Amino acid sequence: MEKIYGKAFCKMGISSVQRALVQRMGKALGKAFGCLAFALGLSFCCGCSATELEQRSFPLAVGIDLEEEQESLIVSFDFPDLAQISEKGKTADTPMALSLEGADLYHVEKSYENNTNRLLDYNHMKAVVLGEGLMKQEETLRSLLLAWEQREASARNTSLLLGSSSASEVLSLTSETEGSMGKYLEEMLESQKDFKQNKIITMGDLMNQWHNQDELLLIPVLTENGDRPVITGYAAISDFAYRGTLSVKEAMESFLAQGLLERFTCEPAENEVVEISNIQVSCEIEEEGELPVVTVSIRGQGRLKTGQANSSSERYRLEEKVEKALMADLRETSQRLQENYGIDMVNSYLLLGGHNRELYGKYKDFAETYNREVQQVFRVDISLLNWE
Repeated sequence: MEKIYGKAFCKMGISSVQRALVQRMGKALGKAFGCLAFALGLSFCCGCSATELEQRSFPLAVGIDLEEEQESLIVSFDFPDLAQISEKGKTADTPMALSLEGADLYHVEKSYENNTNRLLDYNHMKAVVLGEGLMKQEETLRSLLLAWEQREASARNTSLLLGSSSASEVLSLTSETEGSMGKYLEEMLESQKDFKQNKIITMGDLMNQWHNQDELLLIPVLTENGDRPVITGYAAISDFAYRGTLSVKEAMESFLAQGLLERFTCEPAENEVVEISNIQVSCEIEEEGELPVVTVSIRGQGRLKTGQANSSSERYRLEEKVEKALMADLRETSQRLQENYGIDMVNSYLLLGGHNRELYGKYKDFAETYNREVQQVFRVDISLLNWE
C-alpha cells in the first residue's frame, strides 16, 4: 500500500507531511469502519439468537415406538412446563406432551415444525425411551441411530431406557411425577447410588454397540407402577441384538461381576442380609482345553444389616456362608443367562484383547461364538466388619 500511495502522491504534488496526514486519516477511518461493522454484526447476531430462541422447542425426553402395521415411528415428546420456570413462559404455546407419527425421525421432525412453526432443539434432553418393539427390529433401530448420529445437537450422553409396553405410555405418566418426565427420569437414574461413577447407559453406548458389537449392554426397563415409571428389569443387548429382559437381581449380579457396583446386597439365608462395599473385581482369561475360561475374583467388606456376629467363630461361619451363597448365585445366574440368552454376564469379550492376545486372535471376528462358549468361574472373599 505504501508504494501505491507514494506514486499517487507524487503525481498530485502533495508534500510528505500532507501524505502522512492522509495516511493517518485513512487508517483511522479503516478502524472506525471495522468497529462499526463488528458492532453491526453483534447486533444482528443478538437479534437472530433471540428470534431463534422464540422459535425453538426444547424436549426434555423423547419416547420412540415402532408402529409395525404402518412400518413407521411414533415419537412422543416431553416438554418442560415453561409456566413454572418464568412469567414469560405463561404465554408459550408449546404443549407439555405431544406424539407424532412418521416414516422416520426426519419426517416426524418436519411434521412437528410444520404444525407448530417451531424447531426442535435437543440440547436440553435428559432421556430417550425406546419401545421394546423398536429394540427388536434391528434395521429400523440402525436407521434411527444413524439419524441420531448425524444430528450435531443430539447428545451421545443422553440417558437411554426401555418401555416395557411402549415408550409413549412411559412419557404419559406425568400426573404423579410433578411435571416433566424427562426431569423425573434424570433424577431417578442419578439417585442410584449402588453404581460406580453413575454408570448409566446412554445413546452413545448403544451407538458403540451398533458400530463395534463387542460388549453387553443392560438397559433399564420401565414399567408403570402407581402412575409412576419404575425399573422392573434390564434389557440385554449383545452383538447388537435384543436378547431378552433380565430380572433386577440377575442384572445386579452381572453388574457386580463386571466391577460396576459400589454396594451389593447378599442374603445368604432367611432374615440374614449382608451389604457388601469396597468391592474390588479382577479377571483372568485363559484357554482350557478348547474353550475360553474367565475367572472373576471379587473382594469386599460386608456389614450385617440384620442381626450381629458376636464372636470370631460366628464371624468366620457367616463369612463362609456369604461367600458360598454368592458364588453359587453367580454361577447359577451366569449359566442360565448363557443358556437362555447366549450372553456372558461378565462381559469379558470386551477385556479379551488386553488379557489374552492369542484368544483374542481366535475370537476377534466371532464375539457371539465367544459369548456362547466362554466358561465363568467365580471366587469370592468377603470380610465382615461389624462383629465384636
